[in-house]
Amino acid sequence: MVKMKNRRGKLDLGLKMCKNCSKEFLETDNFNWSCKTHKSEYGGEMWWCCGKKEVNAAGCKTAKHECKEDDEDEEGVKK
Repeated sequence: MVKMKNRRGKLDLGLKMCKNCSKEFLETDNFNWSCKTHKSEYGGEMWWCCGKKEVNAAGCKTAKHECKEDDEDEEGVKK
């Protein structure tokens, strides 16, 4: 709810929310290396996909951000 309140004025600026990393982004700043996530889950002591030990370590998989709203639009078309 708090995130939605904070985003109210930002929708006009073209900010979108990534469905993978939950970060806000502009489509003009969305590159192949913008979204960083892990391929697996944190195992308590390390990330199984890359061996990083910190729970807040940057992801090892890079890609473009994917917009949450785009998924919602696609689901509506499939029905």
